[in-house]
Amino acid sequence: MGGNVSTEQRVLDVVLSFAEVDTLPDLLRHTVESACDLIGAPYGALAVINGHKELTEFTAHHDGQVQITSGDPRSIGLADFLGAPIKVHDETFGNLFLSGKAEFTNQDRDILTALATAAGSAVEHLDRYEQTRKREVWLRAAAEVTTNLLMGTDGRDALYLVAKTARTTANADFAAVVLPDHTGDLVIEVTDGGTYDAEGMWVPKEGTVTYRVYESGQGECHAEGKVPAVPGPCAVVPLKVGKRTIGVLILSRSSTEPGFDDPDLIEAFAAQAALVLEFTRARGDTERLAVLEDRDRIARDLHDLVIQRLFGLGLGLQGLTGTSVRPQVSERISGFVEEVDRTIREIRRTIFSLQEPPAGGTSLRGQLLNVVHESARLLGFEPDVSLEGPLDTVVPDQVRPDLLATLREALTNVVRHARAKHVAVAVSVDRTVTSVELMVKDDGSGLPLADDSGGASHHAGGLANMAARARRHHGDCAVDSIPGAGVSITWFVPLVLQEARWR
Repeated sequence: MGGNVSTEQRVLDVVLSFAEVDTLPDLLRHTVESACDLIGAPYGALAVINGHKELTEFTAHHDGQVQITSGDPRSIGLADFLGAPIKVHDETFGNLFLSGKAEFTNQDRDILTALATAAGSAVEHLDRYEQTRKREVWLRAAAEVTTNLLMGTDGRDALYLVAKTARTTANADFAAVVLPDHTGDLVIEVTDGGTYDAEGMWVPKEGTVTYRVYESGQGECHAEGKVPAVPGPCAVVPLKVGKRTIGVLILSRSSTEPGFDDPDLIEAFAAQAALVLEFTRARGDTERLAVLEDRDRIARDLHDLVIQRLFGLGLGLQGLTGTSVRPQVSERISGFVEEVDRTIREIRRTIFSLQEPPAGGTSLRGQLLNVVHESARLLGFEPDVSLEGPLDTVVPDQVRPDLLATLREALTNVVRHARAKHVAVAVSVDRTVTSVELMVKDDGSGLPLADDSGGASHHAGGLANMAARARRHHGDCAVDSIPGAGVSITWFVPLVLQEARWR
């Protein structure tokens, strides 16, 4: 570069001063002012170009005044000007222009080129600094979410925490966590910010960014109009655990706000949050399983030990009633036997409640036990009940009403006709999880003979209803009766066909 020492020193001082500027707008103004001052031009401008090569920002210098406008340098009378590109990462970030000087020399061109080069390096430095700052902010946010979730925040509170932290960290106006329901459809579980109450709404499958991101596992950023809650720029990223997508995180800003320029950082936060959410969910499942196993152990001990001992005690007391010649003693022993029977019934009800899920509700096991318990009042004794396999999780909802109705009708038939002293009920899912089977067996009088038209017709109607319910689900119903020795009803429905039919 030609010129005297003082000019070179001034240029060097300006270049060094760029490192002290910590915001992009200040750097742009400082670049224009310094160029005008060093070269002696009354007019200066810096046009910042976006990805579409359009002018997006214009900084002008005129008689010591700096202002922001937009348009082309010629729009303010810069007909003859000297220009130099500002490059960042080998791409043109903008153009620095000077005008108003009578004649631009080669030295002026060299000075402007040096300033543009230094400004490009400074912009690149600021960009790296801003990316580092944003990364630190998102890392702190991920650490905060992780700490809170591991400290015990779970359920919907955990989802709210993820949505709120993501929204505040991204300076967004709206955030939502979208998860699949039991049928696989996406549902907006929680939202934070905005005025649009979208919680509980289903996300349409056709033409929505949310479904596309969920199915592809690839995040997307859009300029506008993709999220009804806040129709501005949005970022939609997957909540991924390894290669599996468990949900979607949505962030959106108002239409006057800039777009999201850090999708990678948002995706990294979402992946960390998804991992911790999955961990806390697994931990909760483990704790619930431990409780259920403990309750199941208590129920087995009550059934196998306590009830059997009480039953033996009742039989022993009953045997003593015939050995006493004193009516008062026999009467008291009979009272003790009745008290033992009541205690056994109370323990059985306790066993039934222990086999319910911790939150109560309408599990299939609970519904089956309720049907059996209702029949006990009419039978005069408690049937033996066996429930085996993952009934609550694999038996489809559309099968359950027919299963319960068949059990209820079978027990009603025993009450009305069998005069049985013992009934066994067994409901099970086989080990291959391909079928559910109901068996009701009694030791009563068996089915009426053919010449007993009244009883036979009633039984035929009830058994026909049971068979029809089984065939509705591609199953079958078999009846085995021995006169004077009871009836065994086996009701069978395949699960594989149900899954394929309703998937």
